[in-house]
Amino acid sequence: MRIAIAVLLALLAILHPIPCFTQETTGNLEGQVMDEAGQAVPLAGVTVTSPSLQGTREHVAAPDGYFGIFNLPVGIYTVKISHINFHEVTYENVPIRLGRTTTLGEVRFTSKAFEIPEVVVKEQRPLIDPTSTAIGATLTSGQFQNLPLDRDYQSITTLIPHANESFFDDGVNFAGATGHENKYFIDGVETTDPHKGTTGTTLPYNFLQELEVKAGGYEAEYRSSLGGIVNVISRSGGNEFHGQAFGFFTNNQLEGTTRHSFKDPPTDDFLNYDIGLSLGGPIKRDKLWFFAAYNPSFVTEDVEIPGIGFHQDKSVTHVFAGKLTWKATDKTNLNVTITGDPQKREKVYDAGAYGVVAVENADVLLADERTGGVNLLINGRHVFSDNLFLESSVSRITRKQKLEASMEREEVTFVDRETGIWSGRFPEPTDAYSVQVTGSVKATFVLGRHMLKTGLEYRDSQLDFMTDFRLIERYDDTTYTEIVIAQPMGTVHNRIPSAFVQDSWRITDRLRINAGLRWDGQYLIDSYGEVAQKITGQYQPRFGFVYQPGELGSQRVFGSFGRFYQELHLELSKRTHNDLSVFRLTGFDHDPRIDPTGGSVLLSVGGFIHPEVEGLKGQHYDEFTLGYERQLGNRLALGARGVYRTLGEGIEDGLAEDIGEYRYGNPGKGDLSDFPEMKREYTALELTAQMHGGAGYSVRASYVLSRTYGNYRGLIGDPNFSDQYDLLEMLTNAEGLLPNDRTHVFKLSGSYELRFGLVAGTSFTWQSGTPLSVMEGSSVPGWLNFAQERGTAGRTPSIWDLNVRFVYELAQLVKTALQPRLILDILHLGSQREAVDFDQVQNLDGVTPNPTFGLPTRFQSPTAVRLGLEVDF
Repeated sequence: MRIAIAVLLALLAILHPIPCFTQETTGNLEGQVMDEAGQAVPLAGVTVTSPSLQGTREHVAAPDGYFGIFNLPVGIYTVKISHINFHEVTYENVPIRLGRTTTLGEVRFTSKAFEIPEVVVKEQRPLIDPTSTAIGATLTSGQFQNLPLDRDYQSITTLIPHANESFFDDGVNFAGATGHENKYFIDGVETTDPHKGTTGTTLPYNFLQELEVKAGGYEAEYRSSLGGIVNVISRSGGNEFHGQAFGFFTNNQLEGTTRHSFKDPPTDDFLNYDIGLSLGGPIKRDKLWFFAAYNPSFVTEDVEIPGIGFHQDKSVTHVFAGKLTWKATDKTNLNVTITGDPQKREKVYDAGAYGVVAVENADVLLADERTGGVNLLINGRHVFSDNLFLESSVSRITRKQKLEASMEREEVTFVDRETGIWSGRFPEPTDAYSVQVTGSVKATFVLGRHMLKTGLEYRDSQLDFMTDFRLIERYDDTTYTEIVIAQPMGTVHNRIPSAFVQDSWRITDRLRINAGLRWDGQYLIDSYGEVAQKITGQYQPRFGFVYQPGELGSQRVFGSFGRFYQELHLELSKRTHNDLSVFRLTGFDHDPRIDPTGGSVLLSVGGFIHPEVEGLKGQHYDEFTLGYERQLGNRLALGARGVYRTLGEGIEDGLAEDIGEYRYGNPGKGDLSDFPEMKREYTALELTAQMHGGAGYSVRASYVLSRTYGNYRGLIGDPNFSDQYDLLEMLTNAEGLLPNDRTHVFKLSGSYELRFGLVAGTSFTWQSGTPLSVMEGSSVPGWLNFAQERGTAGRTPSIWDLNVRFVYELAQLVKTALQPRLILDILHLGSQREAVDFDQVQNLDGVTPNPTFGLPTRFQSPTAVRLGLEVDF
C-alpha cells in the first residue's frame, strides 16, 4: 500500500508537478478595477511581467472588477491593466512576496474620451496583506543583506516579533515554544531533522531570495508546528547571467574577551571564515534557467582539556544549492532543487557540561563527528485556466549524525565524582541516519468569490540508529553506579498521511473569511516493521477573517482561531519501539570494572516494544488572535495584535508507579493518570511598525509584552522522552513561569543608504530577563525537583544587544563591470557580557549544598568584528 501511494504521487509530480502544499514558494497579486465614478469595470485585461517570470502571465478581471493572479514567482513585477474603453494603467516595481498577497487596491481607469498620457505608477509599496491572518513577516534579500546577521539564514528570524534567541542551546524560540518545535523549509522542502527536530539545513543568506516566518494564525493547507515555521526560497536563474563571489572572516584578534563560567572550558585562538560562489542564468531564454552555488566554511578553536592542555577543535562544512527552472509548456512549470550541508568535525567535548575537572587521557573527550544532509525536490505547476491549478511534488531529505571515538580504546569510561577525573574511552559512540520522503498533490479552484484548495500528502520518516553508551561513576569507595544506554542498529518509522480542505471566501470587497480543516495521521512503525502506535484523531479546524475599512488595501481588522498539531520526532520510537533499546542505571558497593556482579538495578527503561497507548492524543495547541493594521501613505504601516496560545495535549514518558515501569502517553491519562496534565500558555500583545523608503532605507520595529506559564517547557533534549515527567515528585512546585518567559522584548532593525556609496545597517534588541528557579536532588540520583514554586527565585538581568553593518560600494572609487562591496560587521557592540543563565541547583542529594549554586553558567558574547567582501557580476 505504501509503495502504491508513493508511485501514484510520483506520477502526479511528473505529469503535473508543482510545489509541495506544506509551504508556499510563490506569492499572489490582486486588485479591483474601477472607473472614475467608482463603478466596477468588468473584463479588464491584466498582464504581468518580471525578470523572475518565464514569459508573461495574463488574466481577465471578473464582472465585479476583481482580479487575482496566483502562484507568481517571487520578485519585482510590472503590471499592465487595460480595457478597450479606458486608458491603460501601468504599475512598475510591484513586489510579489513569499507567501503573501500583494494588493493594488482600487485601480482607477480614465475614459479615452479624455486625452491624457498613459498612466504609469512607478512606486507602489503595499505593506498590508489583505488576505492572511498569519503571525510573522516576509523579508527580502534587499532587506536582510544590509543587516549585521550571522551567516546562517536562521539567525534572520530573530528580527521578527515573538522570535527570541534562546540561551539553552535549542535555537530560536517562537511564541513561548522551544527550538525543537520549529520547522524549517527550503524551496518548499521541509529540512528539519526528523530525528530530534533540531534545526534544518544550513544556508548562507547569500543564497536566498526571500525569507518568510509564520509563528501562528496560518491556514489549513500548511503543515503546522508547536513553534514557528521558517520558509525560505533560494535564488533562481534568469534570462541574464548573474552571480556573486563572497568571503567573510573573523578570529580571536577581532573579538573582545569572553567571560567564561565555571562550566566553560578555557579557549584560546579561534578562526572562522567562509568563501562562496554562485552563478545563475539561462540555458534557454524564457524556457530553462539554472542556479548553482557553493559555500565551504572553516572553523577552528583551541579548547583546553583539563589536566592535558589545549587541543584544536576544527570543522569543515560544505554548503551547496542548485536549481533548474523549466517552463515545460505555456501552462506547466517544473523546478528541480538540491541543497545540502554535510559537515566533518574533529570535536573536543565540553568538559564543563560533563563536570570534568581533569582527565587521565585526552581522547575521553575527543570524537570525530559527521553531521548534515542533502535535500532533493521536484516540484512545479500546471495551470488549466485562470480558475484551476494543479500542484504536486516529491521530495527526499537525509540527515546524518555520527559520533565515533577519535582513538580506539577498550576501557570503559570511568568518572571519579570525588575528584572529577575522567578516564577511558569516549562515552557516546552514536550513528543516526534519517531519511524523509514526502509526496503531495493539491488543487486550487477559483469559483466566483471563493478560492477553494484541497490536497493530499503522504510522508514517511525513517531513522536508522545505533548507540553504545557505558559509563561507570565512583562516589566513594562503597558507592558506584553504572549507566548503560544500548541501542543496537535498528530502524523505526513515522508514516504520516495528511489531507486538507480550505476556502477563502471574499464575501464582499471588504470582508474575507478563511475557513478550513486539516487532518494528519501518525503511524509509528517499530523495528520489526509493525505498527506500534497510531494517532488518528488529529483534526485541525482553522478559521480567520479580514475586514478592510476605509480605502481598500489601506487598513485591516483581522482575527483567527486554529488548532495546530506537530508530529512526533523519531527519538520516541527509537527509545520505545525497539526491544533492543535499553537504559539501565545500576548501583554497586564495589568497583564494577573489577567485579561486574552483585549490582542492584536502580532504574531500567526499555528492553521491550512499548504497548500501544489506547486513545493517545497528538501534541497540539489552540490559538486565538485579534489585530489591526494600517498603512499610512506608501511608506509606513503600524499594527497591533493580541495572541493567546494554550497547549491542548503533550506526550512524555514517566514512571507509572502502579506497574513499576516507564510509559509514554498524555500526562493525566491512562498509565500516567497520576501525573498532572500538561500546561503551557502563551499570552502576548504585539505592536509593530515598518517603514520602507524605496532603495534608500528600510526600518522595522516591534514590541512584545508576553507571559509564558505552565508546568511543561516543551520539546527539549530528547523530545517526548525528556526528564520533565520522569517522576511524579518532580511535578511538585513545577507550575509557574517557564524558562523562556520574557515579559518585554523590543526590537529595531533597518538600513540607510548614504549618498557616497556607504550603506549602514543595524539591529538592536532589548529584552527583560528570564525566570529563575531553585532545584534540589530527588529520590533518584541525577533527577531534580523544584524546591519552591517554579520561576519565583528572581530573574536574570535584562539585556540588550546592538549590531552594526557598514557596506561600501567600491564602484564609487573604481569603474568596473563588477560590483564589489566591502563589509564591516561590528557584532554585540558595547556588549556588557551580562550573565544569561545561572546554576539553579542548590543541592544534588537533597542535603549537601552545591558550591556553585547561584553562579553564572553563561554570559552574553563579547564585541566582535567580522570582515567581508561580496562581488556581484
